[in-house]
Amino acid sequence: MQAISARAPRVAAKPVCRSGARAPLRVVCKATSAKEQVAQKIALLSTLPMTLASSPAWALVDERLNGDGTGLPFGVNEPALGWALTIVFGVMWAVWFTGQRDLGDFEDNDSGLKL
Repeated sequence: MQAISARAPRVAAKPVCRSGARAPLRVVCKATSAKEQVAQKIALLSTLPMTLASSPAWALVDERLNGDGTGLPFGVNEPALGWALTIVFGVMWAVWFTGQRDLGDFEDNDSGLKL
């Protein structure tokens, strides 16, 4: 049994010319036999054993993966990283807290955002 497939035309980039003549586009139809389709399927299926054999590598968890999926909080696997996160959060919170004190208590109805 034969199948018909259409290939997209290949157009090479050419310098722009000012003439109105254009090269016509060509569409090429190619018939593929069942043998060619079977050969393509066999080639695709030949990669399956290699993919299944490499499954233990997908489950690898070590220092490079930052502890994701190991039950560590926030993926922190080193104490220095935990301290860095805590200090940065503390500094940002302190800057926000000192900045919002100057804004007032917003008890007046006219304070805040206006529409």
